Amino acid sequence: MYKIVSNDALNPTVFKMAVYAPAVAKKALAGQFIMLRTDENGERIPLTVADYDRENGTVTVIYQAVGATTIALSHKKAGEYIADFAGPLGNHTEIEGIKKVCVIGGGVGSAIAYPVAKAFSQNGAEVHT
Repeated sequence: MYKIVSNDALNPTVFKMAVYAPAVAKKALAGQFIMLRTDENGERIPLTVADYDRENGTVTVIYQAVGATTIALSHKKAGEYIADFAGPLGNHTEIEGIKKVCVIGGGVGSAIAYPVAKAFSQNGAEVHT
């Protein structure tokens, strides 16, 4: 079980959730995703890692409440738990050797552009969004 640290509405259908998952936070990189289930009977859904805090052991995801699982997730409160939070999965964004980049996102995808822009910036690239 994974503890929900926060689950804040950004607008009526988009939410930002931080989950205490130190093993995932330790290895997460920009561009990767996690798989989660709200409970033992829930479906597994992929969500892109929007941010991570290695020091506090948290991983942040941003999601839109549009289906049964994400709607159920939107009703979870800080201090409650979700059954599974597996990751990080997938290939991370390649940032080495790139000196100038433009990161583009639209809608909910704009939130996912943040960790990529942050990683490029921290690696010394000139970033435009």
